[in-house]
Amino acid sequence: MDTVLEFKCPCCNAGLTFSEGTQQMKCDYCDNTFDLETLREYADSEGRAPSEEVSWEESQSQSWNQEEQAALRSFQCPACGGEILADEVTAASFCPYCDNPTILPSRLSGSLRPDGVIPFQTGKEDAKAAFLKLCRGKPLLPREFTREQRLDRITGVYVPFWLYDCDGDYEGSYHATRIHRWADSRYNYTKTDHFLLRRGAEAGFAGIPMDGSTKADDVFMESIEPYDYTQLQDFEMAYLSGYLADKYDVPSENGEERIRQRVDNTLRDQLQASLIGYTTVLPTSRQLHVRNSRARYVLLPIWVLNTNYRGKLYTFVMNGQTGKMTGSFPACPRRTAAWFAGITAGVTVLTALVRMLF
Repeated sequence: MDTVLEFKCPCCNAGLTFSEGTQQMKCDYCDNTFDLETLREYADSEGRAPSEEVSWEESQSQSWNQEEQAALRSFQCPACGGEILADEVTAASFCPYCDNPTILPSRLSGSLRPDGVIPFQTGKEDAKAAFLKLCRGKPLLPREFTREQRLDRITGVYVPFWLYDCDGDYEGSYHATRIHRWADSRYNYTKTDHFLLRRGAEAGFAGIPMDGSTKADDVFMESIEPYDYTQLQDFEMAYLSGYLADKYDVPSENGEERIRQRVDNTLRDQLQASLIGYTTVLPTSRQLHVRNSRARYVLLPIWVLNTNYRGKLYTFVMNGQTGKMTGSFPACPRRTAAWFAGITAGVTVLTALVRMLF
């Protein structure tokens, strides 16, 4: 059974959650707020850490098979005693019986402990507003897609990310031409000068992101970039209270090729932008050296909205810091047909007018 961590209100003993509005821990029962240092001092004065280790044994006629044991872990809610099953990467969750926010510190300890976290800066209402704003101006979107009851299915999640720091050295060779044309009364002339160009550049890179979870859609994660990493905080378990969180299941080594590609593209584009004054420029060779590489493990906030419309799941993801949102939309068949019919009619009218004029 996993150790469970929860944060209790010193006033009423209800569960505390992290408030993105005040950046403090908030009690939804008595409405008091506490900063993290106050909670630590209170826990010290009580002579205990704000966590409880739960030990629970149960006899059963059947056991989990080896595959199920590898995929599932169980823990006990400190508030109501209910047993909760979670997969092997879940680090923060809610009790389905009493809705108590719970954290599994063993999933974020030792080498699994994040180096930092960006706390939520936006709330659930901000996610609702961003969703409705994103839906506006979509002429093919079915009207019933944005019904209010769909908007309650919004979840705040801390997604594991790797941030890569490195230095890059780039050398490139290019074949360039400069063409000059002129004419006299008898001939047209063309002069072509050929050049072999060599360029070099070096730069330092900090915070190149890659999500460390197989659950996260890479396209969505890149679409809601960037994050402001100046707001990265030292990791505290309290930031996770009231949200879902996963530990990484993609090792940092998996991002090496991706990071090399991003460094290569950046330095290549910078060098090519400096090659001005030529008619044509073609690269002939290039060489990249990446050194002083380092990966940092952090948790970044996102809001996830999953909407089931006519049997199909549509997912929207919002940056929990900046409010930038992306997602996929259905198209209304009748509106789509009417839209294309309008385009066809417009083209027909325009063609008739052209024929009348000419």
